[in-house]
Amino acid sequence: MKQFILAALLCISTFGMAQTITNQRTVTVYGSALKPTNEVLYKTEVTLTMDNGYYDDSPYKTLDDLMAKYYEELKKENVDISKFTRDDLAYVASGYRKKGTTLRFITKDKKEILRVTGIKMAQVMPSYVQVKSETTDEDVKMLTKKALVDARKNAEILTESAGEELDKIYSINSSYSSGYDSYWKSPNSSSEYFSITVVYTLKD
Repeated sequence: MKQFILAALLCISTFGMAQTITNQRTVTVYGSALKPTNEVLYKTEVTLTMDNGYYDDSPYKTLDDLMAKYYEELKKENVDISKFTRDDLAYVASGYRKKGTTLRFITKDKKEILRVTGIKMAQVMPSYVQVKSETTDEDVKMLTKKALVDARKNAEILTESAGEELDKIYSINSSYSSGYDSYWKSPNSSSEYFSITVVYTLKD
């Protein structure tokens, strides 16, 4: 019996809250701010394969010889080879028939990534370069403030056009979570924006 009474009270309370929210006149807008690109990471993947070993003029007959020569050429270009990580599974997934590997290289130095992709060797195939900008918690605080200004401006345009007047912020929502990093993308991709959704109440 007590459980039934508690459940009934909960339903009444929930209905009362929903009714309060429904009766509130609001306007929902989006606000955005351009993300800074002061900290950029560059990534490329390099495939080393023995598939070309079918041809007599292939200079390297074993993967170890090929990797040793490749690292030697990288060092000549002042590339930090400790930034490479080996991913044999990625190589297998690529569908090559003979032995090989995929090397992933990530750096904050644009000139260094260009030196890596500039190495010209038989049986060595660098892929395209991707970039990613890191977003710190301090960046998010700054972006949120700017996005709020943008949201307020958008809300004022809507309400003034409708003959209404803004009151105060009712709720704010963002997809951001702690430790968020943006996705890898092409260097020629469009700029990234931080966005929020803001609900304002309207004055009666």
